[in-house]
Amino acid sequence: MKEKRILLYGEGKTDYGTKNYGKITREESVYTEQEWLPGPIVHFIKKCAVKSGQDISIEYAEKECIDGKRRIKLGKKQMDELKRQGMTQGKALPARRFKIFALEKGFQFGIFYCDTDKIEKGKNTDKQACRKEFERIYREVDVGLDGAGSNMWKGLPMIALKMIECWLLSDENAYKLCFGSTPRAPVLPRKPELIWGSKGDKNSDYPKNYMDRILCQYQKESGLEIFNEIAEKTEADVLKDKCDISFQKFYIDIQKFLED
Repeated sequence: MKEKRILLYGEGKTDYGTKNYGKITREESVYTEQEWLPGPIVHFIKKCAVKSGQDISIEYAEKECIDGKRRIKLGKKQMDELKRQGMTQGKALPARRFKIFALEKGFQFGIFYCDTDKIEKGKNTDKQACRKEFERIYREVDVGLDGAGSNMWKGLPMIALKMIECWLLSDENAYKLCFGSTPRAPVLPRKPELIWGSKGDKNSDYPKNYMDRILCQYQKESGLEIFNEIAEKTEADVLKDKCDISFQKFYIDIQKFLED
């Protein structure tokens, strides 16, 4: 089976990674694995690829070129198409820029990662409201990627409900393997996608605050290196069961994405 060359885009350092400044002496817009310090979603993608038996290589699109100061400008045709679908705001725009950018760089396959943050309507702890928000963001990205619209291109949304910390709070055995014991004060949440609270209250269930309290048990702090350790030890099957709204959708999608 031929190796699939995939371009990956994410929102920041602690999800898809960052440039390895120690190995880069020139400015580029696409980086190879040797030039990039990968983030936790890279481990999750590779685990799914192993499950499918597909060989993949991953390269990385710099954020500045998709949703930053150097982002590409969409032409009238692209904007008119998005306008017809009511998608001139939100995640559809950076997703469409990513598609055009990837095609210009010669990629046939791409994965666009983002998270939903808080939901627009309903309670952030209500499963039905969270699912609706996930589906709304997923559709925005899917329309932007227009994966079914071209035989030359397949784009896959990778959407974390709330934020990457929710996925990383899924597998207690990963913490045992990383740090020698499972979390106890607090324990991992039963439904990590549904936790929420005040960002300004360190004792709340806001995902970043919850993660900080988990890591405090091991005298560790949130960051790329620790997140990678946890992700590397997290089982994909556990993650899809615990995060059955967002990661389960990605798990199902990527099997088809890699098989086609």
